[in-house]
Amino acid sequence: MWHIDEIVKAVKGIPLSIEREFFTAISTDSRSIQDGDLFIPLSGNNFDGHAFIPLAYDKSHGGSLCEKGREDIAKSAKGTIILVDNTLQALIDLAKYKRKQTKAKYIAITGSNGKTTTKEILIHIIKNNVHVHYNEKNYNNIIGVSKSILSMERASEFCVFELGTNSKGEIKTLAEIIEPDISLITNINPSHLEGLFDLDGVLEEKLSLFAGTKEGGTILVNADDTYLSTRYKNGAKHTLSSFGIIHGADFNLAIIEDLGWKGYNISLKLSSDTIKAKTSLLGIHNLYNVLAAASIAYTIDASINHIARAIELFNPYSMRFQPVESGRGYMIVNDTYNANPSSMQWAIKTLLNLPCRGKRIAILGDMKELGDKTSYYHKELGRFLRENSISMVALMGEYVKDTFQELDGTNTRIFDSKQPLVEYVSKHAEEGDVILVKGSRALKMEEIVEALI
Repeated sequence: MWHIDEIVKAVKGIPLSIEREFFTAISTDSRSIQDGDLFIPLSGNNFDGHAFIPLAYDKSHGGSLCEKGREDIAKSAKGTIILVDNTLQALIDLAKYKRKQTKAKYIAITGSNGKTTTKEILIHIIKNNVHVHYNEKNYNNIIGVSKSILSMERASEFCVFELGTNSKGEIKTLAEIIEPDISLITNINPSHLEGLFDLDGVLEEKLSLFAGTKEGGTILVNADDTYLSTRYKNGAKHTLSSFGIIHGADFNLAIIEDLGWKGYNISLKLSSDTIKAKTSLLGIHNLYNVLAAASIAYTIDASINHIARAIELFNPYSMRFQPVESGRGYMIVNDTYNANPSSMQWAIKTLLNLPCRGKRIAILGDMKELGDKTSYYHKELGRFLRENSISMVALMGEYVKDTFQELDGTNTRIFDSKQPLVEYVSKHAEEGDVILVKGSRALKMEEIVEALI
């Protein structure tokens, strides 16, 4: 419940009209707004939320924020109207205000790869013992995180947020909103280069999470990531912990046995404690996610036995290196959620290491948001494929034309659309084959998976 005085104070607003003084919740969507909610009209490239102020009031009978200079709309609108300089900044300010009212410990996770899976594993570990609030799916941008904080309806002991970015300064703003007590960066790899330009830009953007962590808080550094381990050694204001598989660290993971399609038996050294566990997740990249989540869980005093049990019970999420058995006897690895250069290479390496009685087939699509490095990284993908023994490669998209140029055409085909690609692969796939499907989210390559099953 929000009182108008709280709202005006938080957003530095000016009441234009007052019809209601108490509001049930905050909403940015006139389609789903509920009775008694306060509406925040956000604007984008193709829409202006101010146009929906009347509709929002008809559903909520509450009120709305309105940007100064738009009084023409506000004066004709019903309900409580509060004028602000900028509605997005007002949303951020309300989220900051609510964050300061809570006593929860805030945990923030970012990185080029693995942040969603790391968050989901962590939630799975701690949710049965403590009340935890978290941003669902991958609502990890400024609007998504702010709305998630504002949606909290009960006191939580922990709040876990995955933070994403595609432009400079976004992580800094997100860190200012949530003021994390504990922060972890999974890794630094080429991603979102349209907005971050190069790897140094990615590093600087991600490191702003550590800079924004509360003084006296804990930060966890990937000891195996060259960019992070060599750059971030300043723990003067924070408790500094490390995690790794290759190098010695405060938290380590070792593979006891590779179980093929059933995952791994692993050993976790968590500070002074060591436990054995089993995970059904496939690929070394996912073991880093397991280790990162376990490191945070241990840091917040989860018991080692509970950590081990939760890891064993965690299953991969849809479209994230998810094995699917076809009715035709071949196995498909659905890794279609997204793609960047490093995740492509991890996926291909895992494909090569999985048990396979037949052919290994890679169906790969464009990698988006690489800016002026797009051609370079798609050619690099081609060279990587050429150096490894993939029986058949099927490419789809515009950018993978550069990948195709690096490959021997005898086992590689390129397609402009899904249907001919599916027909080609269906003709050649046989029982015992393993098929990896991966590409950027914009390509919706899960439709290829569905067609091949």
